[in-house]
Amino acid sequence: MKIYHIYLLLLGFILGLSGCVVNPSTEQSDLMSRGILMQQEIRQSRILHDQAVQQLRETHPEAYMLYEQARISEAQGQLDIALETYHKAMQQIPESGFLLTELGMAYLRKEDIVPARRYLLKAVRFDPDYHKSHLGLGYIYLQNRQFSKAISQLEVSLQLLPTTQGTFLLGEAEEAQGNFPRARELYQVVVQVDKNSKLGQVASTRLRSLSK
Repeated sequence: MKIYHIYLLLLGFILGLSGCVVNPSTEQSDLMSRGILMQQEIRQSRILHDQAVQQLRETHPEAYMLYEQARISEAQGQLDIALETYHKAMQQIPESGFLLTELGMAYLRKEDIVPARRYLLKAVRFDPDYHKSHLGLGYIYLQNRQFSKAISQLEVSLQLLPTTQGTFLLGEAEEAQGNFPRARELYQVVVQVDKNSKLGQVASTRLRSLSK
């Protein structure tokens, strides 16, 4: 999967060296630019998802119908039914990185970590260029306090598609490793591009804590 060149601007800020000095005169302009990047990030994520769904519909219509049923069940909070339906879809195309990712993330939402990790690892093996599977694995490793593995997966996810969620999780992993300047930098990105969201508010709290 390809990302537009504009994402490299955000990626450079996220993955760059810490300690950069921000010129106050450019702060408002930077904030506006990152806000625009955030909106484009959301659109690009939807485009990539829609492309994967379209390909599934065209090449494996039966698996696509099962996938849609699983999504509906999941949206209704019927996770067990959703998981069963995802598994039926997987029987149609067991090497689909997209379906493996959706299945792994569904297990993750159920807080069933072991199968979530298993299916997300399979997803990465079959489709290493899908940011979402790396993001899910990064979250799992972070929860298991495997911080080096979390950082590795989250950085890959951000290289494929910069997201505020991935940026925040990478900040958490860096903070846990004691790399506080890098953590502050990452939390600042989240605050600047999404300060009114729940994630942005948590990042603001983390920034205040690290500043003490």
